[in-house]
Amino acid sequence: MPLSESADPAWWKEATVYQVYPASFADHAANGHGTLKGILHRVPYLKELGVDIVWLSPCYESPQADMGYDISNYQKIDPQYGTLQDWDDIRDACHERGMKLVMDLVVNHTSDQHEWFKQSRSSRSNPKRDWYIWHTGKINENGERIPPNNWKSSFGAGSAWEWDEITQEFYLHLFLKEQPDLNWENEEVREAVYGMMKWWLERGTDGFRMDVINYISKAAGFPDAPITVPGRLYQSFGSLSVNRPKVHDFLKEMNRRVISPYDCFCVGECPGTEAPDLFASYSKPANKELQMVFHFHHQGFDRISRSWGRSWNPDWSLSKMKKIFNTWNVEIPKEGGWNSNYIENHDQSRIISRLASDHPSNRSKSAKLCCMFHATLTGTIFVYQGQEIGMVNVPVDWDEREYKDIEAVQNLQGEREYLESQGGVMGKNAIKGVLKSLRMTARDNARTPMQWDDKLNAGFSQATPWMRVHDDFKTWNVKTQMADPNSPWTFWKRMLEIRKHHPAMVYGEFIPLDPESEKNYSYIRYHSETNQRILVVLNFAKGTDGLGEDITFDPVTVGVDMTSAKLLISNGEEKEGSGVQGTMTLSSWEGRVYLL
Repeated sequence: MPLSESADPAWWKEATVYQVYPASFADHAANGHGTLKGILHRVPYLKELGVDIVWLSPCYESPQADMGYDISNYQKIDPQYGTLQDWDDIRDACHERGMKLVMDLVVNHTSDQHEWFKQSRSSRSNPKRDWYIWHTGKINENGERIPPNNWKSSFGAGSAWEWDEITQEFYLHLFLKEQPDLNWENEEVREAVYGMMKWWLERGTDGFRMDVINYISKAAGFPDAPITVPGRLYQSFGSLSVNRPKVHDFLKEMNRRVISPYDCFCVGECPGTEAPDLFASYSKPANKELQMVFHFHHQGFDRISRSWGRSWNPDWSLSKMKKIFNTWNVEIPKEGGWNSNYIENHDQSRIISRLASDHPSNRSKSAKLCCMFHATLTGTIFVYQGQEIGMVNVPVDWDEREYKDIEAVQNLQGEREYLESQGGVMGKNAIKGVLKSLRMTARDNARTPMQWDDKLNAGFSQATPWMRVHDDFKTWNVKTQMADPNSPWTFWKRMLEIRKHHPAMVYGEFIPLDPESEKNYSYIRYHSETNQRILVVLNFAKGTDGLGEDITFDPVTVGVDMTSAKLLISNGEEKEGSGVQGTMTLSSWEGRVYLL
């Protein structure tokens, strides 16, 4: 809605954002696939949890080559999800409860079935030809026409350029060939995007999550990317199409033309390897671009940098993980930006399986530990569906045919082709490693259907779901946990309430403690305006068997005065309101949050 004089310009800072992945959330129609009506029926549930903003991942008309991130019509809902009237009903249900509704904005690329691209590829003289990025390519020593450069697609191991037989040129697609990149240098493209955004804002959306928005500017002349993986024909395009200076020009224009006149909330997804100061610039109020961005640095704490981004490192260290989180939680506010506080989403595997222990004996406690960690970091908090009930990665014994995500399928295919071309046992053994990594890092881990109850298909659908339901749904589901005062769901609800009532958790300075420890993660949140200090102590010690271990922590040794400390919340045996004298002993996967 248009911005009113009485509107709080920063209502989003204290908000809890909940990401809904529509395909996997709730199906009202017994078709095995999530629907908008299914989401509508669950809006009261989200309100009960403590959600302020509902973010819908793409539900636009789409051929579904990449689960809706290939949009063929920005102003229609895909029939498998429902209708625009269904969307209106969700909007009204949210607004009636004082909640906001945010849409995904995917404008680095469209579907190749979008009318814009159909016209663009129809002929070189079509008025929309320059709405996408076309190139004649190069001729190699054999007289063959090859792509203009060595850029690798983000999915698979192939080129980011696709040859088009109709017009005898290549078009750029940084993702799938079914996702051609828009040419943001063309003013007509920007005008069309801004018009579409205004259409949604006038319809009542409260903002946008912007998919890979920092990819929209490409290096002039499309030079070859540096060779970072020797022996591979195609290389990551990196800074040649990520975080380029002109992205800021485009976002400033977007803010001026679209965002600033509305009381809306915009967060940009911004992959990249640059330092915090660059990412902070997107959210500095004076720059008038976005409210915040999603960076990806912390998502690499358990990954190995190889030719593809899903290589798992089982030997990751807590101290290195903390260094990443500490840097971003300290530096973004220091640079004048605002943090997006997320640890799970539709593109990342489940945090309990990554950071703690999903073993049955540790899972509930680990879920609460991860909750305390997440809710006490800086910035606006983003909760991903199922996180509140402690959903975990898919079982390791699932066959690879259970993986539905195109990234997993194409990456596995690309690695298999490359490694097997190297010959014999080496290739076969390496494929086993790739599969092991996918089972820990694949996007499918976050996309299993939401587990509502212990009935057929976890209450997600009366029909066979599009993706297999996790095997544990009989004991791990919403209905069971909402009735249990000691469940992860109940703990999440309580933690979100505590966060909203303690300014230090939202606005406070982040002060790391004991950064070299491989056992505890501890820090202070200090809010100078209220002089509120909060101590967070989390036991992330994996132990020799990966199932955790008891640890000790002495606050005095890191300069913390516990004289007036009172326990706000814990997943252990300590009582709320209690204090502590001297060294504290934390059982495996225990965490405590004290008000000092």
